[in-house]
Order: sequence, then C-alpha cells, then structure tokens
Amino acid sequence: MDILVFLGVLMEDIIVVEDLWFRYETAKEYTLKGINFRARPGEFILLIGPSGCGKTTFINTINGIIPHAIRGILKGNVIVDGNVVRETPMKTLSTIVGTVVQDPETQFFTLSVLSELAFGPENLCLDPEDIDKRIKYAVDATGISHLLHKSVFDLSGGQKQRVAIASALTMMPKILILDEPTANLDPQGAKEVLRVIDELTKKLNILVILIEHRLEEVTKYADRVIVMDKGEFIVEGPPKKVFGDPKIVDILYDIGIRPPWHIEIIHKLNRNYNFSIDEVPLTIEETARILADTLSKRPARKIKISYFDKLRDSYRKLRYQEPVIQIRNLWFVYPDGTVALRGINLDIYRGEFVGIVGQNGSGKSTLCLTILGLNKPSHGFVKVLGKDVSRASVNELARRIGIIFQNPDLMLFQRTVWSEIAFGPKNLGLPSELIQERVDEALEMMRLKEYRDNSPRALSRGQRHRVAVASILAMRPEILIADEPTTGQDYGSCIKYLELLKYLNENRNMTIIVVSHSMDIISKYARRVIVMKDGRILADGPTNEIFMNREMLEETDLEQPRIAQIATGLRENGIDFPFVMTFGQFMEAMENYVVM
Repeated sequence: MDILVFLGVLMEDIIVVEDLWFRYETAKEYTLKGINFRARPGEFILLIGPSGCGKTTFINTINGIIPHAIRGILKGNVIVDGNVVRETPMKTLSTIVGTVVQDPETQFFTLSVLSELAFGPENLCLDPEDIDKRIKYAVDATGISHLLHKSVFDLSGGQKQRVAIASALTMMPKILILDEPTANLDPQGAKEVLRVIDELTKKLNILVILIEHRLEEVTKYADRVIVMDKGEFIVEGPPKKVFGDPKIVDILYDIGIRPPWHIEIIHKLNRNYNFSIDEVPLTIEETARILADTLSKRPARKIKISYFDKLRDSYRKLRYQEPVIQIRNLWFVYPDGTVALRGINLDIYRGEFVGIVGQNGSGKSTLCLTILGLNKPSHGFVKVLGKDVSRASVNELARRIGIIFQNPDLMLFQRTVWSEIAFGPKNLGLPSELIQERVDEALEMMRLKEYRDNSPRALSRGQRHRVAVASILAMRPEILIADEPTTGQDYGSCIKYLELLKYLNENRNMTIIVVSHSMDIISKYARRVIVMKDGRILADGPTNEIFMNREMLEETDLEQPRIAQIATGLRENGIDFPFVMTFGQFMEAMENYVVM
C-alpha cells in the first residue's frame, strides 16, 4: 500500500499493520503469517493465544525490536504514529511505544526507583526541568510516590511492576505494550496493576496492548480481544462476543485456551443442562447474580461434597509418618539485614502434594531455596530425607530433590534442548543408554521432541519453562519443588504440566511442592496448603479448610479460587449452594443440586 494512504489512515489509527510476515534467521517457518491490524488511541486490547503462537514476536515488530535488534525476514508494513518502523530509529520509537515485560527486573538499569524513572528521559538528553515533569507525571499515574527513594530490589513484585510501568511512562509513550504484567503477582497485586493500566487508557488516552494468560480479572477491562494461533489472528472482537459465542469458545478449547471460569460455567450449563442464559457476564459478581436468578426458579436438593472428607482424612493420616522434609525454628536473614524467614516449623511427608501460597515477599521462594540448601539457615535447621542440608553437598541433594524456578532462564545454559535435559543425568554419572532413555522420556512428557535440537534460548518463555521442567524430571528426584509453574504458560500447557506432576505424585509417590499465586491451580491439585505471611506460616491444613477462611486469605492479599468465589456469591444471593473449589466440583454440585 502507498505510504501516503497509510498516513491518511493514521489520522485515526495510531498503529496500522498490513500483511505482516516475519521469520527468524535461524527458523525454517514463518512465526508471523499475513497479519493485518489497526488500533486507535485509548483502546485497551487483550492479545491471547497459546505459548509460542507469536504474540511476543508480534509486539516486537511494533516497538522496533524487530527488525532493529532482532534480525530475520520481514515482509509487509508496520506503521506506528505515522512512522514506518523499519525506517525509524529505536531512539524515536522508544518515545512512542513503551514496553513492559513479564519480569520487570530485566528492565531495570539502576539501583533506586527515582534513578530508574529518570534513566530514559536522561538518555534523551532532556533538561532537568522536563525530566522532573515527566517523573511527576509517571509517579502520579501509577501511585508510587512512597517508593521513590527505595531500592528497586527492596520492592514487592507488584511494586516492581508499577515501577516498570512508570519507567515506561516517563518516555510519555502513546502506546503501552505489556507482556504478562501479572504473571508473578499475588492476586491483590495483579488487581492493582490492571486497575492502573485501565486508568491510563482512560486518563491519558494511551493505547494499551496487553498479553495475558490470566483472563478472569483482565477481561472486564478489555475493549477488544484478539486471539492468535500459529502466527495468525484467528478471532477478533469485544470480550462478550469472543467469550460469549459457543463456536468461538470451542475454537479456544482446541488451541489450549480456556475462557474465564465464570463465563465457562455459563456455557457448560447452557450446553449440559439446557439452561437458557443469554447474558455474558464479565465479572464474578455478575455471574453469581445471573446464576442465582436462574437457580431460584428451580427446585433443588442440598448435597455434600465428599471429596473434602477425603482431604481431611489424608491430611491427618500422614501426620503419623516419617517426614521427608523436617524444619525446626528456621530463621533466614539476608546480608542486607532483611529477615525473610521467622521461626518456621514444618514437616512435609512422602507422597504429599503441597501448595505454598502467600503475598509477594512473604518468604515462599526463600523457604524453597533453604530447603534445597542454596540458602544456609541463620538459625534452626532443615533436614531433607534425614540429611541436614547445611552439611550436605549440592551433588547429594540434587540426587534427591529438584526445583523448577519461576524464571526458566536461570536454569538454561546448554546449546540444545537435548543437551540441557541430559546435563543432570550426565553429572550423576549414569551410563549413556540410561541417559538417552531418561532424556527421551522427559522430551515426551513435556512435548518437546520436535525441539530437541533447538537452542533453548530460541524458544518461547512457555517452551523454555517446559525445558527446565524436563531437565529436572530427567534427574528422577524424590521431591520436586515447582516455583510458579504457571508463569508464561497458556492454560492447555499449564494443565498438562500439572497433570504430569499429579501423575508423578500418584504413580511414583513423588513428593510435590508447588509455590503459586494461582489459587485455581492450588485448589485443583494440592491436598494441603501452607499460607505464608511476613516470613511466617500463618495457616497450614487441608486445601478446602484453607480456602474457606476468607478473612485469613484477605489478610494475606490472597483470595478464594474463582469457582469458590462464584459459590460464595450464590450463597450471598440467597442460594443454599455448597462450598466448592474447582470446576469439576461445581458441576458435580450443580448436577446433584438441581432437580431436572
């Protein structure tokens, strides 16, 4: 298309993309395939799709990382605010497009919040008065005035995300791109960040493009949802259209994307029980109101969910076994004086599936690193399989216990996926035949066979996470700790991963410990939940008993699983509905509760 025609369109559209194709230099296939896209100022666009479908590649063609920093074959046109991206220097593009990635720490260049905010404008060689104005603008927009003189490393996950957003805003961009900004946040932190982003679109008329897998909270903010798969845009429309059309929902299921829980319930009731609910709710509160109105017109009988009795009995029975992890009066203080763990006493038993939850900065990851022996206790002790971790070598512990970090890049350093997975078994001194067997098994388990000869660094974040998991599985540990296993994963990949952990737990008696901010994941898989706050264990018990305690959850910036929130909402709307935690339990309750 003629450039003048493009510029005429751009009087309204701040981004115009036409027939965009892109292939990485080392790839055989195109990652982006014929994409057409337009967006206006003030829009809030939600971009979703399975891991590895090309979402991050697409946004990198808008902010200029492609083609200026990442080379490949680029076809088609990308014009941003009247500028042809391939012909516009990154310095200019950085003043138009701000980008915030999943891990804000990777974007920090300085040590303090104030200097971080000043970094971008200073590199534009602006005068001090203009820099001060920009910082004030960004600080007021994100509400971080109380953080200005803190070190960026002393902030919680939610605070770091706010600072990263503010840092992008000091460049006064017209477009703000966010790649999974809530991935590592506790529920309350995620809500705060999304609220700030929504306010920016309204207050500052900024175009926001948000990539996100956690759809429940963000859907209500989006003006438009775009579904991407295999490098193409396959569905586009308002949230109620995309998630409300049963045919589109079936397409989402096929590519591994699940609609928000509250909308999925409506679809299932319409399809399985001949409900006739036409309204598409975008919030938990709307869903509870709609369902309460429908159920109030139907005769019903009350049931009890027997699964919770099994949870309680299993929790009590294990207390009589020998623990595989024993912790007594554990304290840990970082070199800067930060007290991360305060008198932890904890036993974890063979064959348990334990969830550890808590707000950002509560000590969850520190506890896991101390169990592994990577942190030496300041006071107290940790024993793993009877061995004091302070006196055990890394090699000894690696044979018995493995961890999958929330940032997979911390674990990847080999040239190929195959060699990455083989590294651990090789260092255990296993024979080559057994190494091959274990690597093949791990590749199959994590659906990585087609990538065996690829560089791990060339894969998407979700795929890199699967490589990290496979590298630990090949070690055959007796205890496996997964720190934020859902990070960067679409729902389909996430469930396959958790189902694998469930299989290992039930069929190989592997002890599984999952640290997560996803209450939906914890409620579905964990049989025991440990809640942490300020370096202490606040609660410990069967999963259902923990999630029934709303006051305690709110105290720790957590929340009930989405399904439990809907059940609670039904009771608040006058329906005598039982407490449930998972989708399966909800549908079981509905099937037995409603007399057809």
